[in-house]
Amino acid sequence: MSSVVEQFRSRVDPESARKIFREMTETEEPIWLGSPSVLSMLGRYLLIATVFLTHVVFYWAAVGGDLDGEGRLNFAIGIAKLILDISGVFGFVVVMLIITKINHYLNFSTSGRWTTTWLAINSFIPFLVVIADWSGALLGIFMDDVPDTPRWSDFYYLLLGCVSCGTATILTISYQRAFTYAISNRRVHIRKQFMYVDTSLHGISFSDIENLIASPPIIGRLLGFGNLFMITASGMGLESNSIQIGAGSNPTPGPGKPTSALGKASSLLFGWISLQRARSEPLSDPENCLFGIRDPMGIYQLLNELMDSNVGPAGVITPESDSE
Repeated sequence: MSSVVEQFRSRVDPESARKIFREMTETEEPIWLGSPSVLSMLGRYLLIATVFLTHVVFYWAAVGGDLDGEGRLNFAIGIAKLILDISGVFGFVVVMLIITKINHYLNFSTSGRWTTTWLAINSFIPFLVVIADWSGALLGIFMDDVPDTPRWSDFYYLLLGCVSCGTATILTISYQRAFTYAISNRRVHIRKQFMYVDTSLHGISFSDIENLIASPPIIGRLLGFGNLFMITASGMGLESNSIQIGAGSNPTPGPGKPTSALGKASSLLFGWISLQRARSEPLSDPENCLFGIRDPMGIYQLLNELMDSNVGPAGVITPESDSE
């Protein structure tokens, strides 16, 4: 065994690793144990902070307060006041939808389905409250004893921001802690246990790994964390092309099948909603890679050493115990 493998092996308690990964076989020896670092979720925390700040700015603008000075926050509050004066709470809905679409289009690690759904819910809650209030008032014209419907209050901007962003922060911390990774002398193990309801186990044999990609982000290079992707023959670790407006979203009508203006408009709308920036990088998913781990370049070297030691002269995977 190389000095790199021995260095990592000396830091692992085999018994603790086997308690977490009970699926390890008797011939496997744990060599490395890790999990996503706290900073690996920095993008999500920044998005949560942006959403919360948006709620705070609109709350401040709605209650009519001004800050001392002429800083950027005062400028943002002034813009929010103008939006509220023109369109009321619907302006807030539009701003939140713009944030949702920008985040979705940029196709970052925060552009997944669950984060987009959370942003959309934040966007539409005020709209639904106002619609419910208007519906109750309309029914009151024709009916008696209409139940009281909720009315949107300025305080709800702050309340919604605290509840939704607080919940998102707790879920993000739980999600980061849900993943545990292990490398043995045979394979890579990925374990997920999210809130005791979403669990999965994944073992990747060295023979299935065709390529390794270490991809620390810019801030990860400074703080010592990053992603390690294991590209397999089945396509694991690679991300499909993002959806774009084109022939797939606005097909050309065949002979005798003219497309109406409404059909073109709806096709363009749905195409715009699904539009994302194209990416060529591997998929940054904690379930499909070693996500946000510390010392990704060191783990990259470790895996290369283990993969080489498990391959015989003819390129066939051989048992490590037999080669020693």
